[in-house]
Amino acid sequence: MKTLCIALFLCMLSCNIAYASDQTHHSKADAIRGGSYQNTLSIQEDDTPNGNGNTNRNNNNGTIEAHASITEYTGPATCISCHDEEAHDALNSVHMQWKGPTPELTNTDGEWLGKAFKGINTFCTYAMTSKGACFSCHVRADGNAPHPPELADVDCLMCHSEIYQRKFVHDPENTETVENILGETMTYVIELLDEDGNSTTVPDFDKMPEGIDMVDVARNVHLPTRYTCLRCHASAGGGDWTKRGDMGRSTANAPVEEDVHLSPEGANLHCINCHSASKHKIGGRGIDLRQTEATDPTCQTCHSSTPHGSSALNRHAEGQVSCQVCHIRTFAKGGSTEMSRDWLIPVWNPAFCSGQGGFVGEEIRASNVTPEYVWFNGTSYVYNIGETIEPDEHGIYHMAKANGAAFDGKSSIVPIKRHRSIMPLHDESNEIVPPAIMWMFMTGRFEDAVTIGMDEEGMTGSYSIIEAEAEMLITHGVDQKEEAPKCNECHDNSGHTPDGSAMLPLTTLGYHTLPDSVKTCTLCHEEKRLSWQATHKVHREERIACTSCHTSEPTGLISKPGILCSSCHERKSWEDESHKKHLEKGLVCIDCHTF
Repeated sequence: MKTLCIALFLCMLSCNIAYASDQTHHSKADAIRGGSYQNTLSIQEDDTPNGNGNTNRNNNNGTIEAHASITEYTGPATCISCHDEEAHDALNSVHMQWKGPTPELTNTDGEWLGKAFKGINTFCTYAMTSKGACFSCHVRADGNAPHPPELADVDCLMCHSEIYQRKFVHDPENTETVENILGETMTYVIELLDEDGNSTTVPDFDKMPEGIDMVDVARNVHLPTRYTCLRCHASAGGGDWTKRGDMGRSTANAPVEEDVHLSPEGANLHCINCHSASKHKIGGRGIDLRQTEATDPTCQTCHSSTPHGSSALNRHAEGQVSCQVCHIRTFAKGGSTEMSRDWLIPVWNPAFCSGQGGFVGEEIRASNVTPEYVWFNGTSYVYNIGETIEPDEHGIYHMAKANGAAFDGKSSIVPIKRHRSIMPLHDESNEIVPPAIMWMFMTGRFEDAVTIGMDEEGMTGSYSIIEAEAEMLITHGVDQKEEAPKCNECHDNSGHTPDGSAMLPLTTLGYHTLPDSVKTCTLCHEEKRLSWQATHKVHREERIACTSCHTSEPTGLISKPGILCSSCHERKSWEDESHKKHLEKGLVCIDCHTF
């Protein structure tokens, strides 16, 4: 078995995977588990002449004069002959290396990590054993060769041409025969590999405009557009809208209701307007990505920190509420996104693995999903291969989790997608086993894929199946401003933030709920009320921070009430009749001025 696996890993076939709800592909999976399910696997091939029905030719201001002189295209070398510095920059970027520095990961010491090194996730698990299934999309032209990428592997056209399409070459003389979970014998045709283990990619003219040649493509390169970015990012995780939940193929030409920034009917922005590049290094990592190679984009790059006409609304933008909370009400607006995956329920699709058929874990998908909300300070924990992992109090193993705390002065509330999956855990070491996922694709035998993965990692003994999840930042798909929530979706008429029916789970997030009689002053005064908002507004206008009065608990105070208030108000004698009467009764300020 080990010999077979090593041979298999050196020459895996290319698989272009996508998912959708398609009831026509149930027969083989039903034979396995004798039931029905919500979603299954299907291929979504793009047969439009340009390889993309939603392409938007933007930033293409005609042919660049120097490119008009190109008379021959010999692969990346044609680009590199003039753009050597840029090619070296690209070679050293995350897009080529699949790893990078990790200054915002708190469970590492800045080690270079990523899919190519110690990376594993709750979707297709360990990319390095998926071979062509993952590498068919990414920039590197030689697939998953057993050596670091080289300059000649930088396929510039993947990012700089909407027209360009490519495919892996298969070798009909090189096959692998397996027995799948249904007892069927299947023979798979493997990628063509050279003596160094390099895969071969060639232009796929069937998916490009009729009559075009590579000289035409090379002459008409341009800056990255929505489509060139989304050719990979839209199908991350194995299918359209599958992974991120806030972008998909339709995002290239999104209606304004889907994304007001990217829609041609809206701001008509492109990915690089926010994710600007410096020496081919691009910022933006979210929660579940390990590497950071450039400064993260922020809303304040284009918008001021006081974007609203109301000071009350600007308090939110300046404080603990991220812009996304109010301006991205739902995600998966242009297509369904995967919410969970179960590898123990193999789902067959005859179009999988370049039409040769294959298996993947059952997925549950959803559209127009309301996010969950967590505190996020910009750093996170992301599990890496070789680390031990422990469950939380509910028995859930977190593979990606935001760091942050309520009112710590650094964290904001952000919307997330919570993705769930099952993963194998090595019983002796408490380390997650990176399964040989290509074996699962071909055979439907996840348990065997785990056993092979243990062998590859030098693990012995037993393993257990655990429930794992990952938090993923939602930051695309901004709504039109008219869709922002009204005040009473989070607050009641007194300015209080009740839990339960409100938009945000405020008590769960650390906001404290006070009794009605206290927050409205009716504990003592049946008719008279003081305004929570007015009390705090006065202090905010004086630029007094929350922590000047409060501890990390919103209702906690840093000193006794009388001392706290008099530290600022000691020069006031409060000789007016109303305050004097209360002071004579021994009351302190916050007996009336509650919040």
